[in-house]
Amino acid sequence: MKHSILTLIFSLLCGLLSAQQDACVKSITLDAVSITADKITFYYNKPNFVMFDFEILDDKFFILQKKFGIKTDYCVLITDLFYEPIDTIVLPKHIEPEHIIIDCMNNCQIVGQDSVYQIVNEKNDFILAFPSEKRYYKKVMDNILFVTDKYLYLNELKLDGYVSRFYRISLETKKKENLFFSDDSKSFREVQRELKWHEAHMHVVDNICHSLSVEDWEVFIKNAWYHTKNCYLAKVADTLYYFDHLNCRIEAYDETMNLLNSCEISYPEKQNYWRHTIYQDRAWGTFYTIFGTTLNEIDIKIGKTIPRINANNYLSQKMIIYKGNLYSLKKRRDSGNTEISFIEKTKLY
Repeated sequence: MKHSILTLIFSLLCGLLSAQQDACVKSITLDAVSITADKITFYYNKPNFVMFDFEILDDKFFILQKKFGIKTDYCVLITDLFYEPIDTIVLPKHIEPEHIIIDCMNNCQIVGQDSVYQIVNEKNDFILAFPSEKRYYKKVMDNILFVTDKYLYLNELKLDGYVSRFYRISLETKKKENLFFSDDSKSFREVQRELKWHEAHMHVVDNICHSLSVEDWEVFIKNAWYHTKNCYLAKVADTLYYFDHLNCRIEAYDETMNLLNSCEISYPEKQNYWRHTIYQDRAWGTFYTIFGTTLNEIDIKIGKTIPRINANNYLSQKMIIYKGNLYSLKKRRDSGNTEISFIEKTKLY
């Protein structure tokens, strides 16, 4: 998508804000379920280069790499899905990339320290183009979920993500329409209460053993006890799917917001450490979530979950589901303590 699209979206959002102001591995250990999966591991062995992020777009891998021990040498290796090289983009010395993403406009972007660069295919020659200042880019794009022919869909997060408001903006009339509201502020208040208690009693604990800092305690309780029950809005073909985690429901709508289907879904107990994260197959539109370490497919018509594989998500740097395969970025160290990164492909069917 051209840079003008980014400008168009920015003008839409600025107009909306103005209007509001005016108005006021070969084998794996599985859980106790019958699951089988073929696994293929891809190591990129170019000397002295380390893979640290990747993306998938249009049946291509975009693999972000850095030269071992040198901060100014980065490149993007582009391969097909069989890891056959297609092209390589050597990044200019002034670009120190942090990660690589696919944005809401389905563009591959290199996110650097200060700027964002789009990877563009010009006659099978991949180049960097349309640089944007990072703060400007995040201001425009951060809340956007996806774009259709008629609407821009967004999710506004508040209270550290414990409250979210889904809405859309008409590309034609520039009007805003509220869609869904998820309020888990009860969990947010519990976090604040626990922090106050911890801070008040740290001196008592320190007489016995060294206590966690307030910051570390906050990270722990947000992940272990009171993590956000983030709801999820997605689009498949002409249908919108809303995963209402707070009410344990999945709802399907057309774009005129007529309810097409609604079903209940059962979620596991707290001890299974479910994080309310929904994964969507980027090509097929199927949905998954992880219970414990098991990746489960979600039947969005009846709310049933089907165990597929052990995802080992705690060891994965990044996970992408594409055309029925799970691609995980993982790292390990060899006998010489050299870090080795690899993409592990697991067939889900």
